[in-house]
Amino acid sequence: MNRLALLVFLLFATLKIQAFNPGGIAINRQKVILDTDINTDVDDVEALAMLLDLHKTGAIDLLGVIVTSDNPYSPVCVSCINTYYGCEQIPVGFFKGQNSLVDNSRYARFIANEFPSKIHSWSDALESTTLYRRLLVQSPDESVIVITIGPLSSLQKFLQSSSDQISPLNGTALFNKKVKKWICMGGQFPNGKESNFYRHDPQSTVYCMKQWEKEVVFCGWEVGNKVITGGISLKNKLNPKHPVYRAYELFNNFAGRQSWDQIAILQLTSKANRFFTYSRNGRCEVNSNGSNSWINVTCGNHRYANIRPDTDLKEVESYIESLIL
Repeated sequence: MNRLALLVFLLFATLKIQAFNPGGIAINRQKVILDTDINTDVDDVEALAMLLDLHKTGAIDLLGVIVTSDNPYSPVCVSCINTYYGCEQIPVGFFKGQNSLVDNSRYARFIANEFPSKIHSWSDALESTTLYRRLLVQSPDESVIVITIGPLSSLQKFLQSSSDQISPLNGTALFNKKVKKWICMGGQFPNGKESNFYRHDPQSTVYCMKQWEKEVVFCGWEVGNKVITGGISLKNKLNPKHPVYRAYELFNNFAGRQSWDQIAILQLTSKANRFFTYSRNGRCEVNSNGSNSWINVTCGNHRYANIRPDTDLKEVESYIESLIL
């Protein structure tokens, strides 16, 4: 290829990237695993849709979705949303082996029954530990970002897993080898008590905090609590046959809802530093009851996000909603 042809090729490639990079999304294709409860609250639905949009525009590579919930319709609901976005090939895992399963969601069963899906029952989903192990083994070292927007039961179970036919490494060793960062929606900072940390399985939170050795960014309750999405603005933008439309309609008929989980997804975009500041490195300590406190230590590798004082919350809300369209 001569120099002129090379220049033309590079110009075309740049324009193509810009065309598929709306809203200032980071163009490096980050490998991502989502761990969600997608059950009692509706913010998980919009967070998943945001990831699927980022996946389709080439900003990230969504490797798989782990469902940590006791609702049998939740993994099918995820598969329906994946399928709607043309991403039915993205695998879905489920936290199996629970004593009982309960349908306690306002929307999961309806979406599971009303939209096409690759899987038709929770039993069709892969076991969560198996999916974690497969996805990480197939990834380069220190290449994966894990985002948790629910309780940490699946993560604990994976970390405690032994070597098997998938990998000779145990879960903790495999996680430390393959994962470069953990983004966690959980806790309240600098001190407090938040649902993902305490309501379902506080011991899993304590365990995961002690085992994790690399960078973690917390998006606490107090951040997402300020950002309201899922209101009339979203209703007017979406097709009524969109699963996100249906979820918010069923949840509270577009009365608006806090955006706790969506804040975690925003950490993947180039607008994160525009909207947020971050604490100095330290450590999140979690008590046996799931409450947490922030410890300032120079050797810590934990940080937590804060909304910048000059940030226009309406801009954040609008940007979140633009990422599902």
